[in-house]
Amino acid sequence: MSNAVPPPVLKEESPPPSVRRSGGLWLLAVGVGVVALVLAFLDREALLDTLAETAATIDSGADAARLDQVALIALWGTTGVFALVLLIEALLVRPLLRGRGWARWALLAMVVADAGAVLLVLAFLGDGSAGFQPAPHLAVVHLVLAVVALVLSLFPSASRWFKEHGRQARAVTK
Repeated sequence: MSNAVPPPVLKEESPPPSVRRSGGLWLLAVGVGVVALVLAFLDREALLDTLAETAATIDSGADAARLDQVALIALWGTTGVFALVLLIEALLVRPLLRGRGWARWALLAMVVADAGAVLLVLAFLGDGSAGFQPAPHLAVVHLVLAVVALVLSLFPSASRWFKEHGRQARAVTK
């Protein structure tokens, strides 16, 4: 037994320009964040020395091994949190471009987490000098791009597309 009626063919609608730009900016933001992480990794010895010196000013009685341990935890903890945020944001871009409206709200939550991660990067991977510091400055550029991408995904044209795309998906599943 088989059904003679073929399944409905869905018309693939491409996202509006604001959603396409948003997706592109999200990917660019993730790329900038990855570059910041790579530069922090390449400069890890200098960062570890700076973090150990900072820890020594806080606790002058600590031995060198303990200061090195604190510096390692600060460096790898900060880069780990930032990397996790970047990974989650990268994974949410595809559902966003496929019309899943929930991805916008998940990305909104990720921008909040991203702001916290960037604050950690600024605090632990920057030395407070006035010169260019690649990892912290690129992390800030990443955050700005992520905020702009989020705003683009919330434009009225994008909202209409997500709403219409959601209706079509629900109609097919019924």
